[in-house]
Amino acid sequence: MDGFGMSEANRDLRSGVGLEASPNRLANASRWSGLLALEGWIFNERRLQIYGSSVVAAYALGGLVSWGLSRGVWAVLPDGSLSNIDFCWIWASGKLVASSDPSQIYDHSVYAAAQQMFYRPGECLFMHQYIYPPAFLFFSYPLGLMPYLAAFTVWVIATFILYGAAVWTIIPRAVALVAAITPAAVKNIQLGHTGFLVAALIGLSLVLAERRPWLSGISLGLLACKPQYGVLFPLALLASRNWRAFVSAAAMSAALGLAAALAFGFHGWLDFVETLFDRNLGLSPDDEVELSLQSVYSLLRGMGAGATAAWIVQAAAAALVALAVAVVWAKPISFALKAAFLCAGSVILTPYVLAYDLCILTIAVAFLVSDGLDFGFLPGERIVMLFGWATLFLPTVPLAPVFCAAFLFLILRRISAFGRSNMLRSMPIYPAVIGC
Repeated sequence: MDGFGMSEANRDLRSGVGLEASPNRLANASRWSGLLALEGWIFNERRLQIYGSSVVAAYALGGLVSWGLSRGVWAVLPDGSLSNIDFCWIWASGKLVASSDPSQIYDHSVYAAAQQMFYRPGECLFMHQYIYPPAFLFFSYPLGLMPYLAAFTVWVIATFILYGAAVWTIIPRAVALVAAITPAAVKNIQLGHTGFLVAALIGLSLVLAERRPWLSGISLGLLACKPQYGVLFPLALLASRNWRAFVSAAAMSAALGLAAALAFGFHGWLDFVETLFDRNLGLSPDDEVELSLQSVYSLLRGMGAGATAAWIVQAAAAALVALAVAVVWAKPISFALKAAFLCAGSVILTPYVLAYDLCILTIAVAFLVSDGLDFGFLPGERIVMLFGWATLFLPTVPLAPVFCAAFLFLILRRISAFGRSNMLRSMPIYPAVIGC
């Protein structure tokens, strides 16, 4: 039996529509047997390794060919100057904090002048102001002590290792690491952004939530460096009565925020809050920079909706997701499903999500797949996840909310299918046998 498939005996069982073996359910089983057989043939570990390795090889080959033809289109341009990638402002913020008064970092004129001092004319004209919370400066400060290219290399490799470690702790198999090289991951490697770090902190905090709640809270508290993705976590921890993780996360966030205020100036947090409201209709803090957001707000704006209508729908989606997270996390269901639901919900919640942030969805999918490996896959789940992964190849089209909605439906479907019996999670249907 291959890795992500199912045995013939289990394939003849209830086809993932529940644990009861009523005549109607057995009749429905035959309708799904063809789809289950197809999924079992496609999604086995050996084939996934081949598919994933091929995609990674295509990425690598495409990058090498592109670099060879232009002799430098990544961090360095053909003329030897630095390209305009996101890491420019990350390194510049660390350089500014390490070399002068850090309290001035939110002063746009000071920050712009610092960029002119650290870069040659025409280099790194990406963002003319610092818009991240002061807590992020603890991550960028060490980078400012290094030369630019060395800092870029260290940042990408270190955060990628953390990201891979988070995926490995959820599914400890090589195929999972290969599958984690998504378009969002490639975007982070290309731009040197924060997607790996955020996904790693979320993944590790969830993996540790039940076994090491204090450590989980510390990992979660570090999300103060990018707080829009941590909004739902306190709600989830309270709903599940995980008091130790909640207290640990609150203490870590408070300590990190206070330390940032002491180290970089107390008014930094006020300046950061001000930057949240100083945005254009595309939510960009810089009129010269057009953002390709992957949010409900951006999707509606792209469809021609006005800003007010888009905000109303975004707020309604956020409220609905928050309510659903509270209900799901209060239920005695598989923790992997709770974690997957929380990850996808966190992406829907915020209006400010970009392509590199979608590494969070890799963590969500990893949790759902781990639940499928433990308890079996329902018909169509793996096909939907495959199509969702394919949509990530269109980073300029805001399809992430569509994928998240479909993904949340899959989770609720699993909860419904496995929750009809008093033997909740005590016996799996479709156990996925590995390596035989």
